[in-house]
Amino acid sequence: MSLLYGEPDFAFGQLMLTLRLATGLTQANLAEFLGISRHAIGEWEAGHSYPKPRHLKNFIAVCLKHHVFAAGNEAEEIQALWKAAHQKVLLEEGWVQELLVQQSSQLKNEPPASTPPLIQQRPNTVHSNLFVTESIPKQICRALPSTKGLIRF
Repeated sequence: MSLLYGEPDFAFGQLMLTLRLATGLTQANLAEFLGISRHAIGEWEAGHSYPKPRHLKNFIAVCLKHHVFAAGNEAEEIQALWKAAHQKVLLEEGWVQELLVQQSSQLKNEPPASTPPLIQQRPNTVHSNLFVTESIPKQICRALPSTKGLIRF
């Protein structure tokens, strides 16, 4: 989503930059993981555009995986990020709760309690202990182990 008129949203850009840096990913690594250009990430961080909902959901999952959100306040911080990104669709509260339950289960090294997978299988996707697709380089896969089951579109 692009800002057609008006000033850049510097507060949103700073938020996206801060969150990405907290994950330890470069713009290029995050862009490859999300399936978009590095330029798009730069536009978000400059406050010139907003991510599409599916990209924002993937970004949220990455942030959760890297424990970027404050423990115990993850849902509130996810809601604040969604609102700051001026999304035209509502944030699915059920999706957020499932994501948090799965993250909590992974932290406890327990399998998630029979919840449906949140990532839709894409062609050419291989799952093991790492989330791997043909378009994601191995260094990103190592940085994002077991993101399997975190995203639904």
